[in-house]
Amino acid sequence: MRSSPWVLTWILVLATPGMLYAHGMSHEITKKEAVVITAEFDDGEPASYAQVKVFSPESGEIEYQNGRTDKHGCFAFLPDRPGEWNITILAGMGHRIETAFVANEALEIQKKQDTGGVFPRWQGVVTGLGLIFGASGFITYFRIRKLQRQVP
Repeated sequence: MRSSPWVLTWILVLATPGMLYAHGMSHEITKKEAVVITAEFDDGEPASYAQVKVFSPESGEIEYQNGRTDKHGCFAFLPDRPGEWNITILAGMGHRIETAFVANEALEIQKKQDTGGVFPRWQGVVTGLGLIFGASGFITYFRIRKLQRQVP
């Protein structure tokens, strides 16, 4: 009696079910210390779904990780080596944050000293009005000076 190739195929398939899951996936949920950055606009509104690029100490121009903030303006990642890490957040329409921090050998975060900060909104308005009034003052001065030269 001759066996059919189909019978042999079914015997192999049923005898080795683990091979059928060659492209399966698994997962693990763990609690680790992550670096979390929260981005918000100057009025306190979160920078929801802003583009984030993280650059490791060795990566140069290629980002170590990229993604988007959540609806609360938060983004988290796990640094894997010590050194200076750079983060860029782009929230559209010219809104941008560039910051850096240093991770030591134990991968603990030591915030880099900021050289400047974000100005409050009122300070930006006052500065803008000062520039407008200053420019209009210069223009008025030169027009009056030109008119005085023309008068005999």
